[in-house]
Amino acid sequence: MEKWYLPITILPGIGLLIISTSNLAVSLNKEMEILLDEASTFEQLLHKKLKQLRLLTLSQSGFYISTALMVLSGLVSVMVDFEAEKSESWGFIILLLGVMLLFISLVMLIIYSVRAVNIRQEHFKQCLIEDQEN
Repeated sequence: MEKWYLPITILPGIGLLIISTSNLAVSLNKEMEILLDEASTFEQLLHKKLKQLRLLTLSQSGFYISTALMVLSGLVSVMVDFEAEKSESWGFIILLLGVMLLFISLVMLIIYSVRAVNIRQEHFKQCLIEDQEN
């Protein structure tokens, strides 16, 4: 594979996704800590946020594994110990696995984002109802 560097060039983009996903997880943890003060009031909301945290964790793990596969693909593709055809096919297969995992992780982030909006709306509605009762 002449273009062994192709999977390596994707790494900065994946790195940005990892950083943004980490920031989302930190933000979600802070939100949950605040809601834990009134756990009895927001129990259902906390359960939903825990599911969201799990989704973020799975997505982030997918990004890490995808990164490892991209690097491995580049390494396998550049190795001279194999015949040219074998090296190309193994490198391509590993690259394909990395890209598929990257896609799955992105789909998880899309699901997370849609659910996050719904959860925030539910939380705001619940807070408005409580304010009206007081």
